[in-house]
Amino acid sequence: MGEPDDPRFCAGAVEFLVAALDAVNPAFAWVGVDGPATDDTNLDCVLNRRVRDSVREARTFLRGYSWTTVCPEELSVRLGGPGALAATGAFHRVVPLSAGGVVLQATETVAAYTDEAVRGVFEALHPVLPPGVPQFDPAHPELRYFPADASRFRG
Repeated sequence: MGEPDDPRFCAGAVEFLVAALDAVNPAFAWVGVDGPATDDTNLDCVLNRRVRDSVREARTFLRGYSWTTVCPEELSVRLGGPGALAATGAFHRVVPLSAGGVVLQATETVAAYTDEAVRGVFEALHPVLPPGVPQFDPAHPELRYFPADASRFRG
């Protein structure tokens, strides 16, 4: 992304994502500057998950989270739906998609996605995140994640 501190640029990126995904119930998508542009997600890397397992389980466990995360309808329902996700206070915007799923924008800008915001997103999404203790991946020091096992997190 070119302008991580520009609210208009960031809003435009999210609007593009919403427009592109509105007619489908996506299994997962993310927008951010905190990870490699590969098939692996932040959680795939720090939980040492194989991509094919992560993709196969995408409607059981959210594959990852970032500044903007797309959550499939099945997981959104388990989290209480768009209204409940908005009520957590962890997200700047919660945009339900017409065909199912929801786009979750953590902060107004990418630059504002601080460690505190990462923690808030983790806390809001932990019931649908895969289990395991994240381990720092020296091959990807830019990855952003909260260092807790989602299956054992109590807040």
